[in-house]
Amino acid sequence: MIDTLPLSWLKCDIAYPTFKSVRLPLSGLTWIHSAEIPFELSFEEIYAELVERFGEGILIRGCRSEIARFLTGRGFAALRTGAEALIDLRSDTRAHSLVKGLSRRGKRWGRVEEVPFTEACAERFFRLRSASAHGGKPQLRYLYRSVPDPLTRCFVYRTPGDRWLGAVTISASSELGAHTEMILRDRDAPPGVMETLFLEIMDTFKEEGFKEFSLGEVPFVSHRFHADAAPPYGRYIKERLLFGTGYLLKYAYNFENLFRFKNKFRPEWEPVYICAPKISWTALADMFVETGFYALSRSALVSTMRTAAPRYKGSSTT
Repeated sequence: MIDTLPLSWLKCDIAYPTFKSVRLPLSGLTWIHSAEIPFELSFEEIYAELVERFGEGILIRGCRSEIARFLTGRGFAALRTGAEALIDLRSDTRAHSLVKGLSRRGKRWGRVEEVPFTEACAERFFRLRSASAHGGKPQLRYLYRSVPDPLTRCFVYRTPGDRWLGAVTISASSELGAHTEMILRDRDAPPGVMETLFLEIMDTFKEEGFKEFSLGEVPFVSHRFHADAAPPYGRYIKERLLFGTGYLLKYAYNFENLFRFKNKFRPEWEPVYICAPKISWTALADMFVETGFYALSRSALVSTMRTAAPRYKGSSTT
């Protein structure tokens, strides 16, 4: 029985599963980008429900290896897209000493609190997103739960003057597993704030009896996995092109910085996959547009060209 879920699908106390989807226009696939699932249902049972509701033409991203194996056994293709950072909360924390040192510094500026979902909480969350380094850029879509809601938990780093310097939302990936959704940091937050925030979140879930904490996915990352973690499917030209595109787009989305931050906590890295009956070039083009990567990369390119233009004009007149 598979107890895990694709990323940004969550488990909660409901009677029937609900699925959120978007139709991919070029490939004709239906992308199931998030879902709310009753605690007692396994992924095998969820799959039967998906086929009944949507038919065979579905695409699911953020699949761990066990889900990818299950789906490929039913005629799906799987394409590796990145890696997920997993913390085993049952063992002693293995965070790098640098993280612990930064956390001690970070505690000088305020404290970590869990805040309940309210409209006021959501409004402050959006203000913090606007104050983040990427607040003025096009936002990515469907890759994580981008707003707090009653089904996620929200932790913030709050100063004595009631300023939010950082916030993280968490969903329940299983009865004893938690998954990081949204990570926000005020562009002017001092060093150590986010390290403090994550270490205290992990301590909270460990005290509550959770076994696993996911720091979330880093796309385009090919890391060293356990011997059985990365099945051989998907190792062909599309995967190489996908990872190569990620490197070309670092000017817009620097996934290496995200990897370095999460890797400070010394997680186990597990591969994640897109799964669909057929992963065509049109399906990848659909994902590139629908996730907002196209808008983000285009905006960053235009911004870079506008910044470079005055320097180019100045150099041509000397």
